[in-house]
Amino acid sequence: MSTPAREPVIVTGPFVRLWIAHFIQALGFSSMLLLPLYLDFLGASRAEIGAVMASASVGGLLARPLVGWALDTIGRKPVLVAGTLLLVGGMGLVAAVDAVGPMVYAMRILTGLGTGTLFTGYFTLAADLVPEERRAEGIALFGISGLTPLLVNPLTDLLGIDPPQLRWFLPCVGVFILASLFFLPGVPDSTSTGPPTAFDWGLARRAMRDRALWPVWMATCVFAGLVAIFMSFVTVVAEDRGIPAPASVWATYAGGAILVRLVGARLPERLGLFRVGSTSLLLYACGVATAAIAHTPLAFAVAGLLGGIGHGYCFPVLTAQVVTRSPMVVRGIAMALFTGLWELARLLSAPSFGALADRLGDERMLQTAAACGLVGIGAWAALERGASSRR
Repeated sequence: MSTPAREPVIVTGPFVRLWIAHFIQALGFSSMLLLPLYLDFLGASRAEIGAVMASASVGGLLARPLVGWALDTIGRKPVLVAGTLLLVGGMGLVAAVDAVGPMVYAMRILTGLGTGTLFTGYFTLAADLVPEERRAEGIALFGISGLTPLLVNPLTDLLGIDPPQLRWFLPCVGVFILASLFFLPGVPDSTSTGPPTAFDWGLARRAMRDRALWPVWMATCVFAGLVAIFMSFVTVVAEDRGIPAPASVWATYAGGAILVRLVGARLPERLGLFRVGSTSLLLYACGVATAAIAHTPLAFAVAGLLGGIGHGYCFPVLTAQVVTRSPMVVRGIAMALFTGLWELARLLSAPSFGALADRLGDERMLQTAAACGLVGIGAWAALERGASSRR
């Protein structure tokens, strides 16, 4: 009688070390979600808040070609070291920001260089480490390391850190992020096969034109746009509506995302990546719509929970589709394009929807964003049907 084949293991020593390193550096991205509260304290309008938050994407987009090339030729870990140093430097500049002017934009661009590099590098290396048969599940579990730091944001209310004090709190977090580098030596590096070459724009264009990836690019733009709008404005909307401890919305957001990844990480591969991904995107749009009409702490908590559940599933689904549909030799470039679309969506959506809020109000702006999400789900479904028929 033959014994059943053993299931590939996800949680290994290198996976745990990379998980811890990513958790520590993710404190930078998550804590910067408090920056809109400081900008609001400085008197910034919604359009200015959106523009400042989106300006980080300029740095992220500028770095993507170099990051994609470096991941595939130099190695994953050197890229992570460089990204960490850029992020720490950018967060340190927050201490020099006392008005909405050139310094805040310089700080955000440098921060964007760091977060964009780390975003691409960590998830590329994580995709290398997890077994192919359990890729979506492995990426989902790894992604918990990037969501758990969101729980730090509500603690700022409990610690009595008011918006003016964020000018010093954020640089202190940046210094702590350096500790992530101590966990990388135990993680094996990986690059694609072949000698180092210059960045191949032809490969990048081919990936963009690959019809198997079109549905992923479409869904990424829609999802990333909703995430950018939610993360840029939900805390200031809650504060303006008199919600005590507005940062507490990130507790239910992180809680929902972590919960579904812990108890349902295998659902995408069992039920189908598109089915779970499109449903999760719908839930995120519902979270944005709930925030539009929320005027109580419970309503904002529900909005955060819906957004977190949607984020918990949609991101690993899209990441798994990018990795699965792109060959190993250009995986770094494909992941750079994927994460670059996140930056582009944030660059376009946050300022434009901030200006819409200044003109029509927060409620109408968030309702419009939710409606755009519903339209995007339909476009994703149409492209996915076409791609499936060709495959």
